[in-house]
Amino acid sequence: MAQELVKRAQDLKSKGLSTYEIADELKVQPDTVVWLLLRGKERAAKPAPFDVYVDWSSLGSHGKRMASVAAALVDLIHESVRVREFEEPEIVVAIEGSGMVLGVAIAKELDKPFAAVRLPRTASRKAGLVHPSFHSVSGRKVLVVDSVLRAGETIRTALQTLQEAKAKPVGVLVLVNKSGKTKMAGLPLKSLIQLLPVSEH
Repeated sequence: MAQELVKRAQDLKSKGLSTYEIADELKVQPDTVVWLLLRGKERAAKPAPFDVYVDWSSLGSHGKRMASVAAALVDLIHESVRVREFEEPEIVVAIEGSGMVLGVAIAKELDKPFAAVRLPRTASRKAGLVHPSFHSVSGRKVLVVDSVLRAGETIRTALQTLQEAKAKPVGVLVLVNKSGKTKMAGLPLKSLIQLLPVSEH
């Protein structure tokens, strides 16, 4: 698996992506990307950073499995609405990239309109844009969906983009949460799977 990650990181670097952009694509920390890119060169001097790569391709590459995952996430949405953790969303908004397939499947399962957010391809704090090919979000309650939550910068940028587009985010939903957080920008964060470090502090 490490060799595959090294190759993917090198391929993305050869396409001109920054360390931050590669980290976002692979859903790992930026220091993990640096370590992967140095592999075979200065690696001996740098220990591997603590990180977890989430390979969910066995789900994402099969429509029937994605439908089952979407059904489980929708059940989580219904529970969150029932216990008033967040309001009933009017639109499902996916973050362009790996969140798109999941977002479409959830929107279909909920029978709600679908929208997408395209984020800037730099490490800047600028907002992205709401994709014009999908549903408008202005004045609507939206649920933000992505596959894997890493540090949260992607979600924060998506929420900023949606707020600038006059949307009303009600919550965030991810398949896997690597951050250990339960809120993003004050909004409830729900996930099917949480990866939590075990430490003795």
